[in-house]
Amino acid sequence: MTVNVSKPAINLREKLAELDHKVQYVQEQFYFSGDGSETDFAMPRGWKPFMVFDDGSLVREGSSDDYTVSYDGFIYTVVFDTAPTNGNDVTVIGVRA
Repeated sequence: MTVNVSKPAINLREKLAELDHKVQYVQEQFYFSGDGSETDFAMPRGWKPFMVFDDGSLVREGSSDDYTVSYDGFIYTVVFDTAPTNGNDVTVIGVRA
C-alpha cells in the first residue's frame, strides 16, 4: 500500500494569522427622533456608539459635555445631558462591539 502526502497549495495557518492582525470595523447608522423629554437612546444589541449627531451637528462625549455612554453588560445607551428638542433627528454611527 502506497500513501502519497503532498503539501497544500495555500498554507491556511498563515492566511488565518493575517486575518487576525487586520482590524475590521463594521459601521451602521441608527436614527432616533428627539421629543424634548427623552434623554436615553439605546443602541441595538451588539452595537457601540462611535459618533453622535444631534440635528446634523456632531456632539461631544463626556460628563461635562453633551452626552455620556452607559453600558449594562448587553446594551450601550447614549445619554444626553439635555434632551434633544422635539423633532430633532438624532443620528448615532455605531460600530460592532
